Amino acid sequence: MRATALVLVGALLLAGCTDDADPPPDPARVQWVERALPPPDGAPGRSVVRDAVECGDGWWVVGAVFLDRPTETRDTRPAAWFSADRETWTSVPVDARTYWGRRAILNSVACSRDRIAVVGARSGGAHGNPRVTTFRVAGDGLVDVSTTFIQYGGVTATNVGPIAGGPTGWLITGNRTSGPGVWFTDDPRGFTRVEAEPGLTDDGDLTSLAQAGGWAGDEWVVVGAGARTGRHLDPDPLAWTSPDGLTWTPEQMPVADGAQDVHRVVALDAGTLLAVGLNDGRFAAWVRDDEGWHEPTTFGELAESWIGAPYVASLAQTPAGILATVSTGRHYELWQTDDGRDWTRVEAPLEPQTAGDHTLMAGAGGGLLVVGDAGDGGHVWVGEVSP
Repeated sequence: MRATALVLVGALLLAGCTDDADPPPDPARVQWVERALPPPDGAPGRSVVRDAVECGDGWWVVGAVFLDRPTETRDTRPAAWFSADRETWTSVPVDARTYWGRRAILNSVACSRDRIAVVGARSGGAHGNPRVTTFRVAGDGLVDVSTTFIQYGGVTATNVGPIAGGPTGWLITGNRTSGPGVWFTDDPRGFTRVEAEPGLTDDGDLTSLAQAGGWAGDEWVVVGAGARTGRHLDPDPLAWTSPDGLTWTPEQMPVADGAQDVHRVVALDAGTLLAVGLNDGRFAAWVRDDEGWHEPTTFGELAESWIGAPYVASLAQTPAGILATVSTGRHYELWQTDDGRDWTRVEAPLEPQTAGDHTLMAGAGGGLLVVGDAGDGGHVWVGEVSP
């Protein structure tokens, strides 16, 4: 274990950038301590982490094991961990019975009504596309959910993104050849695929891409971007809303010069929503209140040269405000805000280089938790806010 003192706002800040000239709020001090994840039972390998959430009686972290001795048909297996107090972690048994479930990397986890649902995937098959599998809790572990190939794949498939939770169930955001698509359920034993729904379908002149979804207090919201014919290098931010996860309505967001793309969305408080993504070469935050979506606030900088794509990896409600982890195209950073308009970069316990098997994610919940992976195995840090 090793401790790293962080200051989310104040004296130890690496840098700050905001469109608002008002002074920042008083600093919220956090002490981070790394906690060990035990090796999962089964074939040995390097444990990796991909996401975390508080749910039910404690915290969940999901990822995989990259096998030390891969075979011609299998080099990974799913893995998960649980902790009631964020201090002591135990490996969660994963009883995967489907072909792709036994090989899945668990990439995204979400909570609804004290239960989790998990989305995993592993590239393979004739075309090397990601083969998606969902997982649910059964007994003292996780099991994979058997479904048809066309549920997440098939000739109309494009991609499957992260999962979000709300009081009515779970929503997976992705895309089909018709435009944005989602998968909704109130029971993680099976999802309903919403494809070619009129409110989500591209209109022939618009090509859109959904990135993520979230619960906004009284409805589901999906965010992304789209471009009209002849303007594919200049996409505009887009949002869609739904009362039930099944019927959807496009929602107007402010349009500006340059390329915009919205990657993550979370509820700030009752009636206020925060979305974060990219705006003309910088990170940006859009706030929606009773007056609608406001012009974005920009923060941070993208790297001058990229070794991977810049994007927003996570956006989480925490006791220290909203935490966002972002890839600049070269490495990951941690940013904090209380209102979505004033943003401050903070020192993170780990800033991995951008790479396919590297990540930095902030977990959502009533405590502070960050998971990261720099290619040397999964790490978990927990923190406490000082008075």
